[in-house]
Amino acid sequence: MSLELRIRDRLLRLYPDHDCFSILDSCLEAVGPPLTDSSETKWSERDALLICYPDQLTEDGSSPLSTLKSALGEIDDGFSIVHVLPFFPSSSDGGFAIIDHLEVAENLGNWSQISSISSNMRVMADLVLNHVSWSHRWVKQFVDDVEPGRSCIRTILPDEDLSNVARPRTSELSVPCETAGGSQELWCTFGHDQVDVDWRTPEVLYETLRVIDRLIAEGIRWIRLDAVAYVYKKSGTSCVHLEETHELVKLLRDFLSLRCPQAVLITETNVPHSENLSYLRDHEQAHVAYNFSLAPLLAFAFLFGSSTKLVTWLKEAEQPPPGTTLLNFLASHDGIGLRPVEGLLTDADLSKFIEQVETAGGTWSGRSVGEITKPYEINVALPSLLGQERLLTAHTLLASIRGLPAFYFPAIEGEPNDLKSMAILGENRGINRPKKTVLNRQAALSEESRSKRDELVRRLNVRRQLPAFHPEAEQSMIDLDSPLIGFTRGTGSNAITVIANLGFDEVRYEVSKQSFDVLSGQTLSGQIYIRPSEILWLSTIDNKSAQRPGASL
Repeated sequence: MSLELRIRDRLLRLYPDHDCFSILDSCLEAVGPPLTDSSETKWSERDALLICYPDQLTEDGSSPLSTLKSALGEIDDGFSIVHVLPFFPSSSDGGFAIIDHLEVAENLGNWSQISSISSNMRVMADLVLNHVSWSHRWVKQFVDDVEPGRSCIRTILPDEDLSNVARPRTSELSVPCETAGGSQELWCTFGHDQVDVDWRTPEVLYETLRVIDRLIAEGIRWIRLDAVAYVYKKSGTSCVHLEETHELVKLLRDFLSLRCPQAVLITETNVPHSENLSYLRDHEQAHVAYNFSLAPLLAFAFLFGSSTKLVTWLKEAEQPPPGTTLLNFLASHDGIGLRPVEGLLTDADLSKFIEQVETAGGTWSGRSVGEITKPYEINVALPSLLGQERLLTAHTLLASIRGLPAFYFPAIEGEPNDLKSMAILGENRGINRPKKTVLNRQAALSEESRSKRDELVRRLNVRRQLPAFHPEAEQSMIDLDSPLIGFTRGTGSNAITVIANLGFDEVRYEVSKQSFDVLSGQTLSGQIYIRPSEILWLSTIDNKSAQRPGASL
């Protein structure tokens, strides 16, 4: 079946009450002309992703996006992809309450500066499908009772059954709105400034495809579907991962393939592992899914010096199918989600986890489950929670595990809890969203922070030379007692054995066959002692060349 015929069939399923031939014509016009195919692979061992805000750094006389590009130039030998968090005009939620998806916020820069960044690194940008800002033109049109906004905003009807709706927040789901056509109740999954759109209306699809067209035209090749699990709503259901939601992701994948075959589609769903894999299993939806279970398990392991829970999960977790991969991360612009460890960490584990987070100056945010508020995520800066030495090891282990590693700019620079920003923003996530001027950054970047950042970049440079760390390369766990963790990546002469001590004391380990530690440059054999927070990348061949920047094996 041709791609266009497959798209038409998906449109028939999603819009059964509309003329799908007319919708297809409008979609093809919106998404833009196809680009020539590229033979380049979508990812390899040479790839690592950096997450940062468009205004992470500011400097007088320069736009934030220009300043960001300069900062990226300092560390781009370690990172090949940059996730620039929403750079569109927005009204709240760190840029995710978007006013206009087709423009760059004037206070941040312009499209040419986005294109300039994409000329040096692959760029990942957000496609926020679930909602728009209360200040979006559709909401204004909805209030005035005019099209297309009148049909693009999701309302709650009086007879709808909301009893099973899964909530990621504690805010009220229903928000009253007075319009020229009378009183309405708006569906607001993530907060009252983020109004959910109605995907039953074709105009919502057309607008999304126009955004994809613009992103591709500016050189962006990685498209992140933010909180995609919630986009479709149906009375009486959980309104998460509905059949229509999966069909929409398939449709967007098809249109993206039509527009730009080398583009990558990423789903971001803060849910348990099995639910995340539902966007990869059929090979028709995402290319990459966020690995949300890994972050809390890694943090828990390093916080308490025990590898048991992490190793158990790594042994048992379902792996993504060939041709897909997981985005592994520890720190990000959001908190560390706790829903993804349901059934993996006990209530007692979570209680002591949260207690230690609070001891480190952090906090937690909840979600509504009926009348109860349950922990949804912990909010803390990882350098404050783990310390910079253990965080470096955690980041290195993250880069070793099967999948594509992603790192948060403030975390790799050792940024501690930002209690001031949390108070100013009035939201818990502000604790981990520091932004600085160039001068303030230089003053705050201590010798320890700089050395740990530079060492991580060095290790990522070493990793780029090792085929064993291809995101899809085989991973075989080694049976070791906690606090050690061990596994082998790759096969044959290219294999790398990863051994790390997550504990707080030296641990004895037997190197059965003489090996070369690619990270330290040492040759090891027999009985050795692994220091707390030490990690080894062991090869049976001398990979000294991998330690040289730019070297290739």
